[in-house]
Amino acid sequence: MSKTLEPDLVKPELQIDQRAYGHDQLTLKPDLTSLLDLSTDGVLVGDLHDNDCALIYVNPAFERITGYTKSEAIGKNCRYLQGGDRLQPEIERLREAIDNRRSVCVTLRNYRKDGQMFWNELRLTPINIVDGRPAHYLGLMRDVTVRKRALDHVEQNARIDLLTGALNRNAFADELTRLAGEKSAPMLVAKIDVAGFHEINSGYGYDAGDAVLRQIAERIRSVGFAIVSRTGSNEFAVVQPLGHPNNTLETINLIRSALASDFLVSGATINIRFAIGFVVGVSALDGTKLMRQADSALRRSKSSNFLDVSEFKAEDEMRSRNRIRMTREMQQALENDEFGFQYQPKIDLSTGAIAGGEALLRWRHGLFGTQLPGSFISHAEDTGLILEISRRGLRAVADFAARINQGRSRALNISINVSAIEFRHRDMPAFVDEVISASSVDPRWITLELTESKMAESSPAMIAIMTRLRSLGVGLSIDDFGTGYANLRYLEEFPITELKIDRSFIRGLGQSRSKNIIVEAIVRLSDELGFQIVAEGIETQEECARLRDLGCHFGQGFLFGKAIDPEAFAEVVAQTVAMSATRTNDDK
Repeated sequence: MSKTLEPDLVKPELQIDQRAYGHDQLTLKPDLTSLLDLSTDGVLVGDLHDNDCALIYVNPAFERITGYTKSEAIGKNCRYLQGGDRLQPEIERLREAIDNRRSVCVTLRNYRKDGQMFWNELRLTPINIVDGRPAHYLGLMRDVTVRKRALDHVEQNARIDLLTGALNRNAFADELTRLAGEKSAPMLVAKIDVAGFHEINSGYGYDAGDAVLRQIAERIRSVGFAIVSRTGSNEFAVVQPLGHPNNTLETINLIRSALASDFLVSGATINIRFAIGFVVGVSALDGTKLMRQADSALRRSKSSNFLDVSEFKAEDEMRSRNRIRMTREMQQALENDEFGFQYQPKIDLSTGAIAGGEALLRWRHGLFGTQLPGSFISHAEDTGLILEISRRGLRAVADFAARINQGRSRALNISINVSAIEFRHRDMPAFVDEVISASSVDPRWITLELTESKMAESSPAMIAIMTRLRSLGVGLSIDDFGTGYANLRYLEEFPITELKIDRSFIRGLGQSRSKNIIVEAIVRLSDELGFQIVAEGIETQEECARLRDLGCHFGQGFLFGKAIDPEAFAEVVAQTVAMSATRTNDDK
């Protein structure tokens, strides 16, 4: 193996037989010449006495690397290898090092005799040949083209989303910051979210979902925006300088037009809706700030009923700060065990007895007091904190159900709401089975309530999950029935045990003929399919009587009691049992 000559191996007392100035070349001792001939690195020596630092020696490796013979190289400054590519910043570093007689190492583009570009790793060091002063410089050159291209490829892949070919999130942030610093004109930054993307994955498979993402990226790129990026699993971003702020609407319409037509995937035509949030920034704004503001606008678009295109507003940033603060407070609340449950009685309408209860999540906030789910549950789902809240919650409810049913001849059923997030991010049957085993609760005492939107995901995988849950013995209930997405086909497909009629159908039941017809139809349907039926939001005796006449089995509402703390609920149950026993003895 040949030995590579490094600059620090070259000693100042380098011996030279003669310097033939008339021939502008350097003649070395035979032993040193042999050593340099073996080097795979190009070796060159330049004359610092010469105004142009002309080359006075090159070795055979130099000739192989550059394609120039020794006779063609001697007498020239090595800058001739740069051709017309003279605007490289490394060239200025070389010039300064030579002028100041310092060592330097750079990698720059050079060109062979045939015009082919190669990457040259060049090391220069001054050497003492005459009277102890730097009179020459020694150069080592190495062709690192293969290595440079490999590194560039790795770097490029680190910036590219491999699925879509668009920039990834980190590269997007870098490019946005660069563009924001260069442009003085207004700039539009837009974030785009694929609504209901998990349903595409569930309904058509992940391959189809990937194909949709690739088509979205291609459509956006085809418009010709300055920057296109995939910034999340189903989220994209674009940046486009604007000639004038009035061009904003035109640019947004280009995005919408590109995404308007249906997507053809796996032989199916899919219509996709998109949420879009954007911000228009002006000269030299911080790119990170622009991206954060576009995120805030996108969040507002996603939360609107019709996915309205949303422009960033100052209040969006305030809401974002509040969300950050809420996330921090909720994390602290988990550490301090501030999440708990209150229980609202579920009444057997035919007897008036307590048949069970619904566990309703509460946040016992140290500053603002008891908070209802509407103020924090959606944020818990967005941040994923719902998984830990629900993990602790189901354990607490199972323990409570086991405790309250001790010694009872007729068990009370306790229901608890389950987030759709849990079905996507944990093995629910395995988790429920673990909770049941740990608490020794009879699974028949627990009912999991799911919203109709969860029922809308009627994929084979979801049906299999429901079937496994039912095999454990727990009940499955559709909450707020009649207000969401469920239809009769779902009632047939899913192994549910209970329907809960939404309170909007109960309020004013006695005065509304249409509500009577709807509720009666739901009750009859449930009886035919073998479901229990629970009416929510009962507030008057008239509503209660009418539901009883229609054959409704159970009811909840302020007429029977509000949600109360676990100990208070247990006390109410105990009092009810005592009163029932007293009536029985009196009858005897």
